[in-house]
Amino acid sequence: MHKKQHFGAAALAAVLIAAWFLIQWVGSVGRIDNGFKITALPVGKADALILQEGDTAVLIDTGYEDNGAYLVSELLKRGIDSLDLLMITHFDKDHVGSASHIMEQMEVEAVWMPDYEGDREEYTKFLACLEGHPDVLRLTEPIREQFGELFFTVYPAEDPIEIQDKDDEYDNDMSLVASVTYGECSFLFTGDIEKTRIGQMLDTEVDWTHDWIKMPHHGRYQKALKDLIEAVQPSWAVICCSEDEPAEDKTLDLLAEEGVSVWDTAVQTVVTGCDGSRISVWTE
Repeated sequence: MHKKQHFGAAALAAVLIAAWFLIQWVGSVGRIDNGFKITALPVGKADALILQEGDTAVLIDTGYEDNGAYLVSELLKRGIDSLDLLMITHFDKDHVGSASHIMEQMEVEAVWMPDYEGDREEYTKFLACLEGHPDVLRLTEPIREQFGELFFTVYPAEDPIEIQDKDDEYDNDMSLVASVTYGECSFLFTGDIEKTRIGQMLDTEVDWTHDWIKMPHHGRYQKALKDLIEAVQPSWAVICCSEDEPAEDKTLDLLAEEGVSVWDTAVQTVVTGCDGSRISVWTE
């Protein structure tokens, strides 16, 4: 009896792995080079994502401080010499790290960030670069804005007091969460949200269903991820992580069980293309 049960579990695991590889292969063919692109850059266990649509360019997070020159070169390589929006999801050093360098090297039309005070040197440098900037928003309420053909809805923490009362290290749960719609397709950027924030999000009346998700906190596993993935129901997931600190196996197992195609930036750039009705993902 035990041997049969063991064989059944092994067979199920093999089927899940085969299905995952099939989904990966399907996502990599038929690249969609026209329309909307998301480029997730390999900046270690950190976030730096370039969004492009026509002449519109948005940067969500800026990796570490020493990623600055690389980010600028990648933007220029993609024909971007100015940003319509720089969005910093929260003030950890792996998200705000190169923000001051970006502000110094490129024209940035608008800056969005959460409404709390960071305590890191990278944050202080970033604030200094914002002095006198005409369009800086610290978000306390959801905001809806259109950039080119991209429709943004950005959500700050629903209850900052609950988050800040629960943990001294509350930066992650203060992350801005961005929903971006292009045509019929939707994309969710989750910063580093954790249990408390995920619970707050799912308690709202917002429909969190999206086709694609940037997984929170570099693929770190937490029990609340199952609730999040069941609410989002994505077909594609991108994880910003490093080769030394990859996504946790439990996170990958969860995504495989849910039939989600998973891509990560551990050793390569991950590009998502969308023509408004179809999505494809590949690596560079």
